Amino acid sequence: RYTMAAFGTDWKSKVGPWLELLEELKALSLDNALSLPQICVAGDQSSGKSSVLEALSGIPFPRGYGLVTRCPVRLVMRSAPEWSCSVSTTSSTQTITPKSPDDLTAIILRLTETLTQGQKELSSDAIIIRLSSPESPDLTVIDLPGIVRTETSERGVRVIKHINNLINHYLEEDRTIILAIIPANQDIATIDILERARIVDPAGERTIGVLTKPDLIGPGNEQEVVAVLRNIRKPLKLGFVMVKNRSQAQVEEGLSCQTVADDEETFFQNHPTFSCLDQRLLGSRNLASSLARLLIQRIKQQTAPIKRQLEGMLSSIRADLRAMSSCGSASTAGQRQRLLVTLTQEFVRHLNDCVRGEYRDRIIVCNPNLRLYTRALIIFHELQSKVAATAPPFRIKNFTSKLACQMEALRGRELPGFMSAQSFYMFIQEFINAWDPPARMAAAQMRALTNEVVRDLFENIAASYPVLRESFQAVASSILETSEHEALRLLEGLVLREKDPFTINEFLQAHINKLRYDRFESSVDAAFKGSILGDCSGQSGSWQATKSHIGASLRSWYLSAHGVSSSANAEDMSAILEAYWTLASKRYVDNVCMCLDDRILGTLCGKLQETCYQFVHDEAKLRAFFTEDRAMAIQRSRLEKTLDKLSKANASMNNIQAERRPSRRSVQPPLTPSGLKFKLSVAVESQGLGLQLADEEGRVGTFAAYLIRTKLAAGGYQGVSWSKSGATGRNPGRRYSN
Repeated sequence: RYTMAAFGTDWKSKVGPWLELLEELKALSLDNALSLPQICVAGDQSSGKSSVLEALSGIPFPRGYGLVTRCPVRLVMRSAPEWSCSVSTTSSTQTITPKSPDDLTAIILRLTETLTQGQKELSSDAIIIRLSSPESPDLTVIDLPGIVRTETSERGVRVIKHINNLINHYLEEDRTIILAIIPANQDIATIDILERARIVDPAGERTIGVLTKPDLIGPGNEQEVVAVLRNIRKPLKLGFVMVKNRSQAQVEEGLSCQTVADDEETFFQNHPTFSCLDQRLLGSRNLASSLARLLIQRIKQQTAPIKRQLEGMLSSIRADLRAMSSCGSASTAGQRQRLLVTLTQEFVRHLNDCVRGEYRDRIIVCNPNLRLYTRALIIFHELQSKVAATAPPFRIKNFTSKLACQMEALRGRELPGFMSAQSFYMFIQEFINAWDPPARMAAAQMRALTNEVVRDLFENIAASYPVLRESFQAVASSILETSEHEALRLLEGLVLREKDPFTINEFLQAHINKLRYDRFESSVDAAFKGSILGDCSGQSGSWQATKSHIGASLRSWYLSAHGVSSSANAEDMSAILEAYWTLASKRYVDNVCMCLDDRILGTLCGKLQETCYQFVHDEAKLRAFFTEDRAMAIQRSRLEKTLDKLSKANASMNNIQAERRPSRRSVQPPLTPSGLKFKLSVAVESQGLGLQLADEEGRVGTFAAYLIRTKLAAGGYQGVSWSKSGATGRNPGRRYSN
């Protein structure tokens, strides 16, 4: 066997913090919420997956035919002076402590049966093996069930589908390193795991191939395997490594891991073809070294993106908790009274902003459905459209003809050429009757909208108190019902007023004149269009004929529009009705909107505050009001636990120290204000470096170094600036630069 000393004396100090960070995030159950870097072992059934893990860890994984691995197995390996191990599952907090590696096989089989409930099924829950030993590499890998394509008595279509879904779930994570296990005695073009990896990792940036069973390669096929190992046959950016695992005969003989490792090394050294290859491509030791370095590199690369994602989740959780937080304690009668007053004032203040259309507060900005006046304007515009849709077809000939008949039927003692004012009153009253239903509907819509906003607003302000919320809603509903009745009474008065025509607005006279002029202009256009003047042939007559035609057409129109006849009176009445209807309908819509605004919206806040203050002296109601919703309490507890996990994870990521390298020449910066000298040697990469330093007296200064194009040179501070802030001493806050 090999030890971690083979990776370098300072390897553990370098990789330990990063691997522990990963385990801390997983221990906090954040591997589902965050896509964490991990190595997944995947391949065909019986391709040697478990044997590779066995070679890496020294653990005798279960062997056999058929579907042996039926749940994910996460193997957490750490180098330690003594052998120790613990086994658990993601579905239970119980931990099993094996006494020796030989006990692990039975434990893995027993836990597999427990997770799969004794059936020939699969489980998404994982077995977690934490192993520490002098021979273990600092590495974490996950063994997945083998890929199955053929149905058997123990694996039907459903089991195969479950296997595929489970494997794809791990492979699709963009921070997962895919350890593709490939039997060396098979054609690489037919390997299923490589095709799956290509789909989720088209660039091949997170896939490393492991060739197994080199002792089963057929004679003459060695060069094909060499082409694969040299990354020629099926190129992967992470390349390939070949290992030789224990054979079944060696398992039955009970050979030790050290003996098997020696046998593997001897096999590659004595092989006529493979002994000529770069030895870094061969052996379990090189595989472990490559995987450890690859995992650490991936963790370092992904730390910043994971931290950004983590901070985004923290911000979201904090916002959710703020939305659910109450405004104070409610354990005593006095506290409940003060809390009721506080919540009432807060609610009325926000509601008043909603009513007035002043959207400055965060709650209203973040919840567009609370913008009451904006939504009320939609109702007002709908009312305007509905009233406009009731307009009679004043300019249609059939309307004028029907109007003439009705005027004749109503004629009394009026002399010829005179119109009856009574006819005008009767017609306009009939038209105005159509305005009432849209106005009543607008009042009902306004009441429903205000009720909805009141409910949603109080859910945002006091979501934890459902009884108080329902009481406020009941009070608001009662006030709005009364306000709607008052508004409807006023709307009835508006309709009655409009049925008694009146105006001193000059718009009526101007509009009547405009309509008459428009009709005259239309008749002139019609006369000219029907004249022979428009004929460009020049053979249809003379100017005298054209003049005669136009004159006759205009005389005919004048007699029909202004002559003493029922049709002429109807034309004039139609213009007067249209002008007054236009004026009155606009006035009516404005008055209805102002009425609804005043009676339904305008009086709500004051009445609601006055009524709710009456509950202050009702202790029984106050107790009921501030009984917290159980579901809300459970949800807040869950959010608080999640916040605690995320905060711990964020703290763990903040504790990761930047890698330091000794420099050839030490650089001595200027004296600090207190006279303290210190030496700082850092390697700064392209994105810069942030450090926090403490002096001997416990005073802390934060230094920031920014690299500008050039790295930190050995002889000075070329391209680097630094500053000191937040320090204590004689001159706190003074900035220094070089």
